[in-house]
Amino acid sequence: MNHSSCKSLFVLASILTLLLTTWHSSIAQGAECPVGVNVNNFQNFNPTEQQSIVDQLKRSGVGFVRTSLRPDDKNMNLAKTLQSERIGLVLVLGFQFLPNAPSRPADPERHIRSAASLSSIDINASKASFQTTFDKLDAYGVTLVGVELGNEINWVDFNGDFPVPGQGKSFSLSDLSYDPEARRVAQGLLQYLNVLAALKEVRDHSKFNRHTPIISAGMATVGGGAWQQKLRLDGVSISATYAFLRAHGLDQLVDGYGVHTYPPQVKPGDGVAAAQRLAQLDEKVFPPGNSKPYWLTEWGFPSAATSSEEDPARTQNVNDMRNYFLGLYRHGRLGGIFWYVWNEPDKDSIYRGGGIMDAGRRAVAPMP
Repeated sequence: MNHSSCKSLFVLASILTLLLTTWHSSIAQGAECPVGVNVNNFQNFNPTEQQSIVDQLKRSGVGFVRTSLRPDDKNMNLAKTLQSERIGLVLVLGFQFLPNAPSRPADPERHIRSAASLSSIDINASKASFQTTFDKLDAYGVTLVGVELGNEINWVDFNGDFPVPGQGKSFSLSDLSYDPEARRVAQGLLQYLNVLAALKEVRDHSKFNRHTPIISAGMATVGGGAWQQKLRLDGVSISATYAFLRAHGLDQLVDGYGVHTYPPQVKPGDGVAAAQRLAQLDEKVFPPGNSKPYWLTEWGFPSAATSSEEDPARTQNVNDMRNYFLGLYRHGRLGGIFWYVWNEPDKDSIYRGGGIMDAGRRAVAPMP
């Protein structure tokens, strides 16, 4: 082959690589508001079980999934399969902690798990873990719809910087500067920003995921209610958590703010309760004025129904919430929504008896 031919092939290969990279980047940016479901323990199922769930999702018209996956061949094949079936993936990543870092013990009476402290995150080890994951995604040609770092770090169940028992409080922004317990939590949140920066650096140098949105950890709705006071469990309100993080540089590191909420169900025709529910959501979960959209990565309603015929109340509540979410989306305040949870058995599941329930169909319908 002469020099001219080799040069032409090189140019052609470069163009094809550029086009492929651009196409994959467009996947990450293409869905204006991904609507999907959480699939628990997806990474722990064997390949046959994983494929069965993929088939369920595809038959049910689910377009997006939020889950955790280890960077091994089994789970990267799953990520590739989801992409091939045109099911977008929001990948939840965790942290690595310093060697011998103590974990706060579990408290079975309060149903609180053991948790390491955010202040003990090992930045270098976490960055190496992120690099392994993104390298694997590149090797398999997988483009994510989003990557979310951590889960419910603003309360006791997932953050060992909170003691058990605590004060039964929802800490305010001021508390993070003056309350002794909350100040320790604030130090962990600052370390969280450091590990977010490490994730962004890895993401920015990825081949297929350099434009994939980074979503901060889905924050729990902990308003300091009677149940927290009774059990003496603490958290930081969503608004205070994001005000603190934004004041220390969050907006330079993420593309969206993760939130979780499980609103109360309202009886059909109860306009007063419906209005109160929306007011609480506006105040405690989706306060206006932020520069990034919220990603609702967990939401849902429980039900013991075994069929859609037994489930009209939940269906109506889902309809009401979807109308509320549409308003947020049209005002640029919503980046994505993910129902919790798909898997059976679970009180919040929407796939039962071999099919998706009516409430589920409404929950996962694309945003109009």
